[in-house]
Amino acid sequence: MATKNKVKITRETILIIVGSLLLIIAFLLFHYDKILEISDAIYNEIQTEIYKETTRDNNSLSVDVDVDYISDNNNSEPKEDYKDPNYIGFLEIPKINLYQGFLSKSSYYNNVDYHVEILDISDFPDVVGGNFILAAHSGNSYLSYFHNLYKLSLGDTAKVYYKSKVYNYKIIDIYKEKKDGSVNIYRDPEKTTLTLITCTRNDKNTQTIYILELIGVETY
Repeated sequence: MATKNKVKITRETILIIVGSLLLIIAFLLFHYDKILEISDAIYNEIQTEIYKETTRDNNSLSVDVDVDYISDNNNSEPKEDYKDPNYIGFLEIPKINLYQGFLSKSSYYNNVDYHVEILDISDFPDVVGGNFILAAHSGNSYLSYFHNLYKLSLGDTAKVYYKSKVYNYKIIDIYKEKKDGSVNIYRDPEKTTLTLITCTRNDKNTQTIYILELIGVETY
């Protein structure tokens, strides 16, 4: 009699455990995308903090930049005098279908209110150990050249076409800075880098910085 009761208790326990596991599995499957999103966000934040801590002492550059979310409900086209055909190179980011030219630093239209802007303090892509820094607005206006940057993640790639060469970069860090007219750029000074700066999606108080490191150069 005692043996039968023991078997009954064991079976009930197993059923409870199995049932609980099935509920947990069902919950995880149902909320998989959300859990994955949270996990990625936590991972990216940890990686960002590690990167900033390891590079903070090596190199921290403060640059003056002020980008915004530009809204244009009419989706109007650029004015004719905004257009300058004398591009010296192009930025391409395949993941977000971005292919946009940039102008020389001396051009009147090298400004976020006209184009993707090369910051004055920026090096050009062919400078070894340099930092090519581009800024642009986001939003839904014709000026919002960086409106889809928020879709990028660590490991995504970008290309810069400059002086008959293609410079291939990979995103190694994404972080935010308070929107106060300048941002701090954290990078490894021993690496050749590309920095992209735009306003943060759905956040008027911060700007987002994307740090990319050079992974290869091709001739075209």
